[in-house]
Order: sequence, then C-alpha cells, then structure tokens
Amino acid sequence: MDYFRNGLGRRAIWATTMLSSMFTASLSYAQSAASPTTPNTVDPAVVDIIVTAQRRDESLSKTPVAVSVFNSETLAKNQIVSEQDLHIATPGLSVRSGLSSNNLNYAIRGQSRDVYSGTRPGVLPYFNDVQIGGAGGASLFYDLSSVQVLKGPQGTLFGRSATGGAVLFSTAKPTDELNGYASGLLGNYGARKIEGAINLPLAQNANGSALLARVAGFYDTRNGFQTNVFDPGSPRREGDHNRWGIRGSLTAQLGDRFRNELVVDYYKYDGSNTIPSISGLMPFTGVGAPFIPAELLYAGNATPQARATGIATAQGLMAAFGFPAAAIAAQPAFYDAYFANPQHPAGGLRSFLAEQLARGPFVVAVRGQNIYNAKNTIISNSSIFDLSDEVQIKNIFGYTKLLSESAFDAGGNPFGVIFTAAPGSDTRFIDNTKQISDEFQLLGSAFSDRLSYVTGLYYSHEKRDTLNNATLFDILAGGIPISAAYSTINKTYAAYGQATLKLNDDGLALTLGARYTNEKVKADFFNPDGSAIAAPAPAGLNYSPSTKYNKLSWQIGVQDQVSSNLLLYIVSRRAYKSGGYNGQVGAQTGTAVVGGNEFGAEQLTDVEVGAKFSGRVGDMPARLNVALFNIWDKDSQRTAYAFIPPPGVGPTAVTVNVPSAKTYGFEVDGQIKLLRWLTIGGSFSYLHPRFTNGGVVVFGNPDVFNQVPDTPRKSGVFYADVEIPVKADLSILLHGDVYAQDNTFTSPTSANNFGTDIPGYALANFHVGLEDSKTGWSLTANLKNAFNRLYYTGGVNAGQIFQANIRNPGDPRTFTVEARIKF
Repeated sequence: MDYFRNGLGRRAIWATTMLSSMFTASLSYAQSAASPTTPNTVDPAVVDIIVTAQRRDESLSKTPVAVSVFNSETLAKNQIVSEQDLHIATPGLSVRSGLSSNNLNYAIRGQSRDVYSGTRPGVLPYFNDVQIGGAGGASLFYDLSSVQVLKGPQGTLFGRSATGGAVLFSTAKPTDELNGYASGLLGNYGARKIEGAINLPLAQNANGSALLARVAGFYDTRNGFQTNVFDPGSPRREGDHNRWGIRGSLTAQLGDRFRNELVVDYYKYDGSNTIPSISGLMPFTGVGAPFIPAELLYAGNATPQARATGIATAQGLMAAFGFPAAAIAAQPAFYDAYFANPQHPAGGLRSFLAEQLARGPFVVAVRGQNIYNAKNTIISNSSIFDLSDEVQIKNIFGYTKLLSESAFDAGGNPFGVIFTAAPGSDTRFIDNTKQISDEFQLLGSAFSDRLSYVTGLYYSHEKRDTLNNATLFDILAGGIPISAAYSTINKTYAAYGQATLKLNDDGLALTLGARYTNEKVKADFFNPDGSAIAAPAPAGLNYSPSTKYNKLSWQIGVQDQVSSNLLLYIVSRRAYKSGGYNGQVGAQTGTAVVGGNEFGAEQLTDVEVGAKFSGRVGDMPARLNVALFNIWDKDSQRTAYAFIPPPGVGPTAVTVNVPSAKTYGFEVDGQIKLLRWLTIGGSFSYLHPRFTNGGVVVFGNPDVFNQVPDTPRKSGVFYADVEIPVKADLSILLHGDVYAQDNTFTSPTSANNFGTDIPGYALANFHVGLEDSKTGWSLTANLKNAFNRLYYTGGVNAGQIFQANIRNPGDPRTFTVEARIKF
C-alpha cells in the first residue's frame, strides 16, 4: 500500500516498539512496587470504564480505538452541558460555529464540514446508536449515561461511514427501582434551569419479565451576551434563549432472552443567535477574488471622493446585474438618502471595521431581525434477543425530524451586505431534515470466545428541505433578492461485518472489518414558494439530478493485550463521504469547474498506532492512553466561492474536491490518583494537517487551498480533582481545569487571512461542591472562563465573495449555583 511505500510502515514499527518499551517499563515498575495485584489480575482500585466503541460493551483500556469517555458523574462534575463544553474537555475535538452560535459542526483530525458546502459532516453524532445528522446535538446534554468521542475513520461498524469520527450519546436507561433526581440552577446573565428525571418500574414478575419507564426533562433560559447598538436609542440584547426538552424511555423485558428499549426525545428552542461580527476585509485588487468590492460599494459620504467612489461602484454593479436604466440613473439620490440615515455610518464599511475591532464582539451594530427557533424529535427503538449465551441479534430503528428557522444579518455590520430577513419581514432560512433508518445486527462469539464478531445490514432514507431567502447589497436600489429552494435526498443500503480473532493465549489478536455501501443521492429544485419548476429544464440546468455511489470501507488491525494492564495496537482504516449536490448553486449542472452544483466523493485512509495502560504506578491507580496516526485524504470536500454572472446565480458558494491532503499527529490522555483525596489528569493533541495538492479550478479560475481550517495544531487540558471528607457521608469536592489551544483559521486559503484567523487562547474553569452521599443532596458552584478571556469559536470566510469576513465569539465569564437531590 502507498502509505507503507511512503515510509509509514517503518514509522509504525518504530512507534510500536517505542510504545511497547515505554509501557512495559511502566508496568515493570508498577509490578515491582508495593502493589497488591499481579500482572494477570484486575486491580479493584482502578475504575473500569465501559465503552461501546466497537458496538459491544468493552473495557476502555482493552478497546483498540482512540476514544474519550465521559460518564454521567463526569458530565455533572465538569458541567459538560453543551457542545463547546465537550470541546474544551476533549482536546483534538473542535466544535466550529459557522453563520451563528447555533450553527455548529464537529471536527476531528482535520475532518469537518464547511459552511455552504452541502456535504455530510466528517464527524457524526449518534443518539442511542441512531445517526442524527449534524444539527441535533443541542437537545442531548441531560440525563445521559455517557458521551463517547471516537477519533479517526469509522467506516465499518456504524450506520454511516464517517471520515473523522463519531460522538455517541447514550441516555440513562430505566432501572427496576423507583428513584430519580431533581436540580435547580441560577447564574449570571439571567441563567435559570430546572432538570429532573424519575424512574418508574411499572411491572415485574418472577420469571424475569418487567416493564420499566423513565421520564426526564429540563427547562433552561438565559439572557444573551451581546448588545446591539444599531438603534442607539433602543439597544437590544442578542443571544437570548428559552429552551426545553422532554424524554421518555420504556424498556420491556420479556423473560431472560428478549428486551425492547424505546426512547422518544423532543426538544424546542426559542430565541436568537449570538451573532458574528465583521472581522476583516480581504483586499480588492480588481483581479479574481473578492468578486464584489464591498468597501467601495459602501464607501460612505464622509468625503466627496468616498461618495463618488460609492456611487460609481454601485452603478457599475447595477449594470452588471441587469438593473433598468432608470434605476441606475436614480442611484445617486438613493445613495445620498441611504447615508443620510444615521444608522449607516458616514465613514463606510472600512471605517466601521476599525470601530468594531476596537470595541470587541460583544457590542455589535447589526441591522434586521435575529431569530433562531428549532424543534427536534428523535426516536430510537432497540430490540435485543439473546439466541444463546454466545449469540445475540439486535435491531435498531431510528426516526429523526430536525427543523430550524433562522433570520439575521450575516455580514456582521450595519450595512445590508447580506441579510436573511429585512425588518418586519417574515422570510427565514429554513432547514427541515427527516430521516428513517433501520439496522439489523448479529453479534456473538465462537471457539471458546477466541472469535468475537459483529455483522449487520443498514438502511437509511434521509430528506433535507432547504429554503434560503436572502438579500444582497441593499444599497443597490434596496437590494438583490436571492433564493435557494431545494431538497436533497439520500438513500443508503449497506452490509458490514467486523471480527476479532485471538491468535494465541497471550493476548495477541487480529481484527478485520469491511462495509459495502450503495448510496443514491438526489436533489430536487423548486420555486421559492415551494411549487415545482416547470419542465423541461433549459440547457445547462437539471431540476432533479441524481447519482449513485458504491463504496467499500475496511479496517485491519493487530492488538496485543500484553498484560491485564497494557494493550498495544496498530490499525489501518478506510472510510468515505459520498458526493452530491450543493443546492446553493441552484440547478446548474456540472462541477465547480464550470460553476455547477456537483461534487464527488471523499476518501480517507489512515494508520494508527496506540497503547493503553490501566493499573498502578507504585500504589497510585493510573491510566494512560497514547495514539499516533497518519491520514491520507483524497478529494477533500471544501467550499469555494465564485461569481457566476447573470443569467447565472451571481455570487455563490460552490463545492470543490481538493485533490489530496495529509495529516499526522498524536494524542495523549491520562490520569493518576496521587493521594486518596487528589486526582490529576489531562490530555494533549498535536496535529499537522496540510494540503499536499490544493490546486482547484472554480468557474474557470484557479484557486489554491493551502491551510486546513478548524484544526489547531496543539490543544490540551489539565485538571485536578480534590475530595475532602467533612464527616462520614459529607464531602467537599473541588475541580479545576485549564484548556488551551493555538491558532487556527476559518479560511482554507491563506490569500483570505484577513479576519479569518482564530487566535490561540486559554480558558480556566472551576467547580466547588458539597455532597452528601447518604441522602443524595449536593450544592455546587461553577465558574467558566474564570478570567473572562476573549476567544472565538469560528466564523465564515465569505471575503472571497464580498470582502467581509466574520467571526463568532465564545462565551464570556459565567457563573452558576446548582442544587441537586437524588431520591
């Protein structure tokens, strides 16, 4: 294979030898110290973390996969209640915000999804084994049993092939006892939250049959962090939200062999976005990008030269866009009236950029509405039948409906460069995704447990309806309306299998896996009112394009359980993302080379070498995980920008396949209990991503992708936990952590590094609590971003279209106090 010819085979052998020596030395020291255990016994003082990374319950320390795990206790202790909290707790996992604080996407090892690309995410979230797409995670962070972050390609075991990884949310299951919990939270920015769950054993009998229920829910409200001074006489907050969710779980156990687990989750969000602010203007040279000189168009009227520049630029663009001659002749009067409005600064866009950067992103001046509403319904139903003690069949049915509506100015400035809804307008950006899936599995073991296997069939039908009504450049006689109304349909059939064979009695094993997928992708384009476009389509347009992909994903790995404390492994995997159609381009046929909506599949291959230790160092329980990896990415799916003159779609985003990229790096995480009352730990991730061939052609123009966005090279977290007994059942709990990452970018092209940089930052978080283990009550205080550092979570690099780039700020310092009771 190419990667062995490129020398990675030698590197992998060296890394395996190095890790083996290092961990064997650690193990030898641990065994020689005063430890009550032997190499082949499990240390009862070492907490055994159970994961389902390979679709079966396994010990984390014995699973040859790079995975970060947070159980219910850790989630509560560290106040992990959002995607950004999960990002801070998991170096190597980025959570990028795009158009707003509610437009989120996971990224692992350089694999993500660009805004406006129309591609599938590189990292897929799952809800109780049901893949839920990239927009459903926000409702999930309550009453969970665990969250698992799997790093690297997941192509053979999960419902969909994922090039970057998977995030697995597992909800708390009903039990056979009447119990539950309730909590209440207060904090700054008007934060209020109530949460609770109750376990209800409805029926049980002597033969093992039972009907068990659990109901959980939450209500959460908070004021926004931003002040909008677009109307100085009536400033308003941005980012307020009211949200609530309810989840019902029902488990039916029929005898000892069969059980059915049904979970229904509903979530509603009403509020607004923490909106991006303008962060930079890409220089306009008149050749290539940016295609629209926004700073010249909005030059202002502070000087006669600025006024003349603005009017001339506006009239030239109006002619290019086909405006009537009368409108072009009337533009000077319109321009003067526009800048007579005190809400449109006379200094123009360039002057406003300096003002915005000086005051920071929490005071903005942005026109128009700011609305974000969402409704999510997720259903998972798992039926499990034990055919024997060794063989089990399982069926996983899933249904998701994810609906979001948003409206806001996407330019981050008081000028109408691009906005979703004008004041008083009912237009929205609407995204409505429906998916039905079913997965049938056969799991088992054979040959006295020397062989373990999982095999299955998968089906999914997903339809995403998108309506994007927006207006560009309101200074051009009120603006140019644009609309994209389309559906994308994905129908998937797949068969997969993975097996692990123990090669000897000393822990050496071989894993082989494969997945064959047949995937049909289709797009349907409509009129903005939802009616079908009349056929036949003119030349160069196709209102219902479709294509098929037949792909093979695979995995091959060798692992050696050197002792009960130490696992070494090496694995190589291949995964892919299907191609499709970017509806933002409209019905234009062809690839981005000719300004069309088509893009091809992406393929990723990796090699990972890892080691996991879980045992004692002297008398101190400890664990340490290390993973080294190299990744080859072919035809990476990325967003580029083009100006397709009328009768085309004008300024737009297209999706390109960047020929090749490589990423290498390593990840380390560990924990040690230094004293009975003190535990310390941390994680560190190093990534070196690069495009090895970043040359593409966009509507006949060459472009170069030369930096991988959303991927800090270095990120890490260090934490300490202290437990101080007050009396028999009462303890004081202290937790502190510091997360840091270096700089990254939102733009994949260095030519657009004007406000697309995300500077490195460090955040400190603290937690202090009082807990009574006997009665079940606790009182905790939480401080996040303790030193109120300014940092950014993402943005959009749209400067290649109209110069202006935008960035989204992260949360400022917040503090909360929470009381909780278990019963």
